[in-house]
Amino acid sequence: MINKFEDRKKYRLILNEINGEEKSITGIQKSLEKKGINMHRLVLTGYLNAMVELGILKEKEIKPAKIFSFVEQSRKDLYYIIGENMKRFDINNSGYNTLLLLSYIFDRPVFAREIERCNIDLPKNGFKTVNSKYRDEYIKKLLEMDIRIPPGNLLYEPTEKDNNLLLKLVSFVFYNEYDAKRYCVVNNNQRTLDY
Repeated sequence: MINKFEDRKKYRLILNEINGEEKSITGIQKSLEKKGINMHRLVLTGYLNAMVELGILKEKEIKPAKIFSFVEQSRKDLYYIIGENMKRFDINNSGYNTLLLLSYIFDRPVFAREIERCNIDLPKNGFKTVNSKYRDEYIKKLLEMDIRIPPGNLLYEPTEKDNNLLLKLVSFVFYNEYDAKRYCVVNNNQRTLDY
């Protein structure tokens, strides 16, 4: 658990250094050193390469250096919207709820990377890993959307499809994203979506 926390801390430090700009490995390393953070060049390179694989950063080569910057994407893409809403709905079960909702929307198993893209931890239970003969097609389709799936990334499915919970999740997202309360008349007997 400590390693995982340390990894997240390092990822955040690196992302804060890039902060919407284009920066080289040397530039990032020097900037971190000025703040009293010593990170070996090979370790930093490993983190940067991992973030490129995850689709967080993009890399371009301007000889003799490699330059890293954020991947341009809409902040409010589908993954972002689902992730934010699932955290508000039930933070403790956000991994499972995200998996349930994505697998329903996409009508297919969901890659671990897609759940991570929602900024949600993977589910702790209520899921199974699956193999699909369509795996390569899923990866190709996601690549068209600039979503890179790392090799060996697992595919997940919920073990059960709770239709009542699914309806609540869809309603919650829709209600929040389209500010449906504007269309409602408030009265003491009205059911709310605060589950």
